[in-house]
Amino acid sequence: MSDLRVSLAGALLLFVASRLLYLVLIDPVYVLAQPGDELYIGTIAQELVTGPVLPFTEYRANNFALGTLVVGALAAGFFRLFGPTVFALKLTSLLIYTLVLAFWYWTIQRAAGERVAGYFAVLFCVSPPLFTAYSVAALGGHGETILFSGLTVFLLFRMLPEEKPSAAYPALLGLTAGFGLWFAYIYGLALLTLLGFWLWHDKGRFWGPRVLWFAMGFVVGFSPWIIINAQNHFAGLVVHGRNVWEHFGLDYLWDDLAHPRTLAPVEFLRTIASDDSRDLYRRAVNLLYALLYLGPILTAGILRWKAVRSGPAGANYRGMGTHPTRPTLVWFGILYLVVFVLAVQFSDFRDTRYNVPAYPFLFLFAAHALAYCQDRFPLAQRQIQNVFLASAVLLSVGTHAPLVSLERPGAGLSIKGYSYALLPSNYLYSHAPGREGGREFILQMVQRPFLSDILPKLSADDQRDFSLAIALRLAEVVPLDGPSEDFARIERLVPPGFERHFYYWLGVTARGWHQTELPKALAAVDFLRHQSATAHHLALVGTYREWPLGAAQDWPPESFLNPPEGVAPELSPHYWRAVGYSAARYWYETSHSLSQLKAHLQGFVPRLDPSVQRYVLEGVGKYLFDRLIMTPWVSPSELERFPPAYQGGLLEGWGMALREEDIYSSPFSWTGHENLLWTAATKDLSARSLVSIQRGKAHFDALFEGPAASTLKPAREVP
Repeated sequence: MSDLRVSLAGALLLFVASRLLYLVLIDPVYVLAQPGDELYIGTIAQELVTGPVLPFTEYRANNFALGTLVVGALAAGFFRLFGPTVFALKLTSLLIYTLVLAFWYWTIQRAAGERVAGYFAVLFCVSPPLFTAYSVAALGGHGETILFSGLTVFLLFRMLPEEKPSAAYPALLGLTAGFGLWFAYIYGLALLTLLGFWLWHDKGRFWGPRVLWFAMGFVVGFSPWIIINAQNHFAGLVVHGRNVWEHFGLDYLWDDLAHPRTLAPVEFLRTIASDDSRDLYRRAVNLLYALLYLGPILTAGILRWKAVRSGPAGANYRGMGTHPTRPTLVWFGILYLVVFVLAVQFSDFRDTRYNVPAYPFLFLFAAHALAYCQDRFPLAQRQIQNVFLASAVLLSVGTHAPLVSLERPGAGLSIKGYSYALLPSNYLYSHAPGREGGREFILQMVQRPFLSDILPKLSADDQRDFSLAIALRLAEVVPLDGPSEDFARIERLVPPGFERHFYYWLGVTARGWHQTELPKALAAVDFLRHQSATAHHLALVGTYREWPLGAAQDWPPESFLNPPEGVAPELSPHYWRAVGYSAARYWYETSHSLSQLKAHLQGFVPRLDPSVQRYVLEGVGKYLFDRLIMTPWVSPSELERFPPAYQGGLLEGWGMALREEDIYSSPFSWTGHENLLWTAATKDLSARSLVSIQRGKAHFDALFEGPAASTLKPAREVP
């Protein structure tokens, strides 16, 4: 028999088994799709498990996607069962996507037949790596809204065929729509599609009792958003610092028409399997997946068009008949994709996470198209089925294989699934009224509940992470041009033992105020000279370390060969590391080639004074870390391909950048070589290279060690 028969139980078993296998075998480096967002969901769950200090709604990550609270509450249940690990956190999303598959299967089976439902289930299980990663990513946002989209389709196609309309389906549909909209606004696209399709289906009789029940259900489902935002001056209408409607405009279309590769549908296909297309491998993977789905869809479209032109189609199956204008599941999907493409095209919401809700519709179209092609070629039904399924399975296995590691199987079972370092920034982001206007608010929040209520109940490791995060947030609100009394008031709130990190980050903040003007950034922290020589020195170091990130890229490295006057000897290494970073950035951004960067480096370094060459190489190593650490297809061992005389400096810079990232940017705890960041950044390196990285780590740690401030000499004058 040529028809594919996949029962719902078999589909769910295949999906759960494939995702559990993925979680067990995935390289620990790639186990978290969006580490910061996922681990904050884990933090919400951990707070619920250990006893929340704040009201539950206060833990929301933002004001416009309140689904973080829902997923955090679900994760708390898995934390209680399996402990606060990444694996337990992932089970939350696995449960949600299992329900998604069930709803879609039931809907497709009823509307289009078991064969199409079977193809959909297989495609859902052997999905592209990007969709696989999000299907086990507990984010409480756009990805999980496909649950509400699937439930919407399920309820809609149960409600519309009813001969005697009941109140249950429209009320449940409205409840789902209201709940889904405040969960994440991207569900609004499914809501618009629902209303448009419903209006199309019930021409002339749309306004009736079912609409009233739907409206009542929607109000009930959406009421939590109204209650929370009424207490917050409707801050939920602000997304990333702007009102929701300000993210949309015609300018985005005009810009993309000038660069067709950035048009929304083209960009979706270009990143369908990987959101990073900087090398040939990932571009090929994206192309193959695009062909896998578009091949049957375009073929079926051409056959359908020819059949319509020549007369009634001979073949038919449930859900796709001879009436091209009859509302069906396929037409609902087409309408959704039209709404989706228009919304993305006319907005700045272009991140790949916004594309996740569109994947089930793509799987639906491919499944429908495949069944239609089989019906048009009855003698080749089995061959069409076997070729397509073999291609889908082999492509899925081949593209997931590079992400698998057998060295540490099941690492997610032991990795901590939360991080209190993320709590201050998320809390302040969703509550503080603004940087300047919110300074007093931030200081109040640091005193209570951060220091007085939350900090005392944490374990030693969690206290360390939480204290550092508080110190950094305080440094970001210091009025650099304000009176000394304001600085002293903020300084007193820094948790004991984290003062040096506070001063260092104060220099980073100063660079942020004056991104392209180094002298002004250095002068902004000059007031610390009268506070403490140590504080002033650390702030200057922080400014130099961050300076290349905001410096213009149009200055050739040769322009930095002669340093400006007034650079103190103790700050000279930091200046030259910044020069090395800027030079590497200039060369690499021009060619995007490590071999070209290597050639430039061999021509540049000999022109430097021997006493500063190593510092410049360390700066280059820092840039390479920032540029390549999140590129899974480039191994850190590429640094060992540079000339041997350069490798020591490059790897020391790599180690310094790694330690800095480990402390200030990584959402993982300070567990040194045991954490995922160190695993990724030292993979495949030789023992000799690891020694250099350790030396670089020690150089950076030395900044925060040493004698008391009173025993240090005053810092010299700097430009």
